[in-house]
Amino acid sequence: MNKQTVKNIFRGILRALGIALIVLEVVVIIFLVVSRVQGTPPTLFGYQMYFIRTGSMSPYLEPGDVIISKRYDGGELKMGRDDGDVVTYWGEVRGKTDLITHRVIDVYEDTVITQGDDNNVKDSPITKDEIEAVMVHKTVIIDKIYKVISTAWGFWLFVFAPIAALIVSEIVSLVKELKKEKEVADEDE
Repeated sequence: MNKQTVKNIFRGILRALGIALIVLEVVVIIFLVVSRVQGTPPTLFGYQMYFIRTGSMSPYLEPGDVIISKRYDGGELKMGRDDGDVVTYWGEVRGKTDLITHRVIDVYEDTVITQGDDNNVKDSPITKDEIEAVMVHKTVIIDKIYKVISTAWGFWLFVFAPIAALIVSEIVSLVKELKKEKEVADEDE
């Protein structure tokens, strides 16, 4: 294999990876926009992604963390101040209905008492039917990517720059192809 062939293969691989990255970014953006328009958390394969916005669950969950939760099916809930299930439900926050993610402290038949790890006061009781989801995993990578991309520099670096690089690469390839076609046409004359 000569040097030019290796170079072409490498360019092809880079182009394919760039296109795959763009497609992935577009899918994620569409996924997040549709979720936002519907007013629901992003859901994939029965799992939901929630963004932690307050420090009420510190130090276990910090603002900006992303958790993966499974839709609550009405089953057993683990309770306890330090090791109870972390659930997400709709509740009142400063006079507005919003999602709350807190730990299950007590369960009495159909009534559930929750509390944020960093809060001194238990939340108002809720019913099991009000629970949307139970946390199954705290992400390590998604929240870091989210934190970086949500900054102006991160957006430019990880969203705009790859798209711009792909567009420039395609323009350069198109110009080269047009030059080759012109050279071939000039030789035929």
